[in-house]
Amino acid sequence: MATTREPLTGLRIVELALAIIDTEGLDALNMRRLASAAGVKPMSLYHHFSNKDAILLAVAESISAAALGDAASRQTGEDRGAHPSSQDDWRDRVRLLFIGLYELVQAHPRALPLIGTGVLRTPSGRRWMEELMRVLLEAGFTPDEAAGAYHTLGAYTLGLGYAQMLSLEIPAESIVGELTGHWADYPNLLRVGLQLAVWDQPATFAAGLDALLADFGKRLDGHGR
Repeated sequence: MATTREPLTGLRIVELALAIIDTEGLDALNMRRLASAAGVKPMSLYHHFSNKDAILLAVAESISAAALGDAASRQTGEDRGAHPSSQDDWRDRVRLLFIGLYELVQAHPRALPLIGTGVLRTPSGRRWMEELMRVLLEAGFTPDEAAGAYHTLGAYTLGLGYAQMLSLEIPAESIVGELTGHWADYPNLLRVGLQLAVWDQPATFAAGLDALLADFGKRLDGHGR
């Protein structure tokens, strides 16, 4: 009995590309590998995308829309145009946006380079960034301060994602194994051991995010706003 192959569509290509990235990393994705996963010849992919970069951009939009776009949309709607009335208002809005970003990098750590550029290169990412800038500017931050807040909070969030990506590429067990027999040289490192590789800690991320937001709030108060 002949098997029925799933029709090749742009969405199917994006789904397969993301699956390859999630399991094998960005370097593993190429047109031949993707065509093999789809069960087609490489040239068939070009009926939907002009090149690999176009596929990567589509993947970035897909994963950005899943978290960044949704987070931004929750901020907009009825509240769009409303000025934050208190410190907690703008903090809550910014917190929600970065929680969405954190959830995204935790779900797709090997796609981190796409996520990092996606906030400026994809429609969903740009909507996320537009909402973030709107909230910060209306709270009273200057453009320079708003950019600084994004850089600090973004580096914190994406940095945790990068750490998780490294933990996938270089398992902690292999590192600890290399240190076996060197207890006298690295007693404290080995005492902590595998716990150093645990990066998926939402409560810890949220606590750090709140601390950063509190610091930005103090700076805003210092300007008399």
